[in-house]
Order: sequence, then structure tokens, then C-alpha cells
Amino acid sequence: MILFLLFLSTTALSQSAVNDFSNAANFELANEKLLKISGTKRIILVSNSQDSFAKGDYITILINKVPVARGVVPKQEENQAAVKVTKVYDEELFKNFFVNQDVQILRGDDSAYGKPADNQDDQFKITDSESLYDDTTLLEEDLYGDESQQTGVIKNDNIASVGIGLVDGFNTAGKQDTNTQYNAAWSFQVEKNIWIEGFIGRHLIRAFPADDIDTAVNQYIFRAKYSFEGPLYTVFMPYVGYKFATADSPGAGDVSKVGSDQAQRELDLVASVEQDEFVFGATGFKRLVPGWFLRVDIGTDVMGVGLALEF
Repeated sequence: MILFLLFLSTTALSQSAVNDFSNAANFELANEKLLKISGTKRIILVSNSQDSFAKGDYITILINKVPVARGVVPKQEENQAAVKVTKVYDEELFKNFFVNQDVQILRGDDSAYGKPADNQDDQFKITDSESLYDDTTLLEEDLYGDESQQTGVIKNDNIASVGIGLVDGFNTAGKQDTNTQYNAAWSFQVEKNIWIEGFIGRHLIRAFPADDIDTAVNQYIFRAKYSFEGPLYTVFMPYVGYKFATADSPGAGDVSKVGSDQAQRELDLVASVEQDEFVFGATGFKRLVPGWFLRVDIGTDVMGVGLALEF
């Protein structure tokens, strides 16, 4: 009799395990990837390459078919979606989430999936409708907000720029004037909101230092900047730096063509262009589209506009 009861008990337990496995196998799972994870892991960006869920859906994120976390999809665009985590099933797996990790997505009710019992404190549960999501700012503020506290007002560490501007120079008569300059710059964020920048510009002074001679001027500027956020998606960077210039004037000072006095005068004029000095000013960035900015420089070294790309 005892052996018979033991057999029935063992059979029941085995059947229960088989049923759990069968239930899990009957669910349709979509294979996706984790694309971005906020610092608090409260917001996760996942791929939606199979269009298996939509905005407003509740989904469960699984690793190797093991439920790890559950959340709501407040925003979706271009085959990717933000997930606001509302419940954690496996704390250990959840803590080890990483970008480009392969996961499975279960849409809708997961209560019959056979997940582990929810017997732990849940720091991610939504307490009211206000805490669910802000549809207009979720991806920018929630997903990147924690990172901006670490990386500064511009998330990426590199900015490349090209532009055109006005610089102090000379006219064809040898008088001080402004010249039009084409320039390029590269900025690197060495610490939070602290930047260093290399700037190079080139302009041409025609008929200088003589009517039949043109002078090309290259300016090199090194700047230290500090960035802070302004209104209407703007960033401002006051700077201090140092500028030096080189001039290339083929034919200037040729004694065989002009007298020695005129040749020396031409060389002196060319040398006057090669000025070294400290500079200061400010750079402003206005975001146009994600990653691209309109750039404005106002300083003692240059006044100009251009386009900038962060990467």
C-alpha cells in the first residue's frame, strides 16, 4: 500500500513538471536584442525586428526561455521600442543584462508560462498611472538621463565641425581688414563637460604683399572649453585658447624681381600675418536633428558659423 501511494505521488510530480514544460513550449517567443540600457535599468531599449509587440503592450523579457523582467512598451519607432520595467523575476540575470544580448520576448499575459514565484521586493512596480510613462520624453530623458549625469550635456565624446568665418587680416593695400576663412575643428570631451579642441582655418589674401603675389594663411588654434546646457536644445561652450598662424607667399621677397628694400618690405608684411596670441570666446550649438548641430563661434580669434556632428 505504501509503495502504491509513493508511486502515485511520484507520477503526479512528474506529470506536473511535464505540464509546466509543455505550457512554456506552447508560447510564441520572439528573438530580439537589448539595444540600450539606462543606468538604473529602469528603461531598456529592445529591438522589435519581428513586429511581435506594439506600443502599450506588456511584455516579458526572457533569457534562454527563463523569464527575467516584465514591463510596458510606452514608445516604439523604427523596429525598436522602449520598455519600462515594472517587475523583476530573476534578480541575478537582470543585473547582468548587457547591450546586444540575445533575449526572447513574450507579449501579453505571462501568468501561465511557469515563471518563478514572485516572492521578492519589487522596486520597479508602478504605483499609479502617473508613474507609468511620459510618452513625449521617455526615450530621451529616461533612457539617457542617467548617462547624461555621467557624460555631460553632450552624450558623445567627439564633435567634428566644418564652417566659414571672418578673421582679422589684411586687404590688398596692406591695411588691417577682415578675411573670409574656411575652417574645421575636432573637439574631445576629456571629462564631464570639459573639452579640448583643435581648430584649423585657411584663408587667402589676394594681391598681398604685392599686386602679383597672393598669400595663403593657415591658423591653428587650441582651445579648452566647458559646456553647459541652454534653452531650446542649445549647448554653450565658453573657451580660452592659443592661436598661431603661418603664411605661405610664393614669390615674396624675391630680390631678382624687385629691389632689396621692396623685397624686405614684402617679407615684413608676410611676417606680420604670422601672429601668435591667446584667444577667448564662446561656441554655441543648436541641435538640428539627432547628432547634428548648427555651430556658431564668437571670439577674438574667429566669428563664424558651421555644421557639427557628434559621435
